[in-house]
Amino acid sequence: MKDSFGNSFTKTLATLGVAATTAVLFITTAIASGKLGGLAAYLPIAILLTSSLSISAIWLFGRPRKSDSTSLKNLRELETRVEELEARIHNAEVVDAFENRLAEKEVNQRFRTKPAEQQSHTPTLQQ
Repeated sequence: MKDSFGNSFTKTLATLGVAATTAVLFITTAIASGKLGGLAAYLPIAILLTSSLSISAIWLFGRPRKSDSTSLKNLRELETRVEELEARIHNAEVVDAFENRLAEKEVNQRFRTKPAEQQSHTPTLQQ
């Protein structure tokens, strides 16, 4: 299953956080090693193990959702509904444009016949 960019980006940020924390712990251990006594010999190994486990957990368990999850199904249904509504809107716009052209044609036709009717009914003035 392929990771999305957002999922990989989040995992990378988490890994960088663990790496930064590991570096700080190593520096702190190196500086304070004299005060820690016999514990200083085991502390770097413990730091490496815990940071390795943390990074492994991030990349193994931080998977994207499975394609059969409920939220993805809902998303697909919504996308299908949006496509259907867009098609309906497009059809309504086509019908509206057709009605506008038909109405304009009717108005033009009535306007052309009215002046001819008015001229035939208008009495002419004779002097």
